[in-house]
Amino acid sequence: MSKSFNVADLIHWYDQRQLRERLLLVLCCAAVVYVLWDALIATPLLAKARQGQQELLQAQTDIADLTAQKTILEARKGFDPDRENRDRLAVLTAENERVRLSLAENVADLVSPREMPELLKALLNKQKKLTLVSLENFAPEPLQISPQATDQQTLALYRHAMQMEFSGDYLATLTYLRSLDDLPRRLVWDDLEIETQTYPKATVRVTIHTLSLEKGWIGG
Repeated sequence: MSKSFNVADLIHWYDQRQLRERLLLVLCCAAVVYVLWDALIATPLLAKARQGQQELLQAQTDIADLTAQKTILEARKGFDPDRENRDRLAVLTAENERVRLSLAENVADLVSPREMPELLKALLNKQKKLTLVSLENFAPEPLQISPQATDQQTLALYRHAMQMEFSGDYLATLTYLRSLDDLPRRLVWDDLEIETQTYPKATVRVTIHTLSLEKGWIGG
């Protein structure tokens, strides 16, 4: 017949042990409890905590990356790569318009290329001692005003010149040149050549020009 043990018997048996044996039994029981606690509770909890910490760090990294991407996208949303070129074009266009208006105002004070040939001959005809020999028309010469503008926006001023040759009295020549200077609307004369013949006769060649915003030929 088998013998059964209960808690009271176990306590009685424990109390019968010497102090040293009881201490050893307590230490053994404590070691068994610790091993079981470490294996079944502590180690799984620690592993789970470490996994959770890694997942938290990864989530924080992902959030930082998404925040950086959002900042870049928002910056690009308001970025216009052509804005600088458009701003520069607007400045050049405004400057060209300002120069054009200023030139138009000043050119209005000059004799137009269309009027110049007939005006020169009419003034010469008033000097009875002068005779027209020739009146040569030169091609319009562009004078670029805004070299920084694009080709489509270049604002040009044209120099329209003629070379006039006439012969006659020297004093009448001076009177004719003075009449050019006294015109209400101006002409510019230069490159004056005088070949003296029998005094007071002379042959005179003078280049006369005006300015215009149009390229058309003189008298055209």
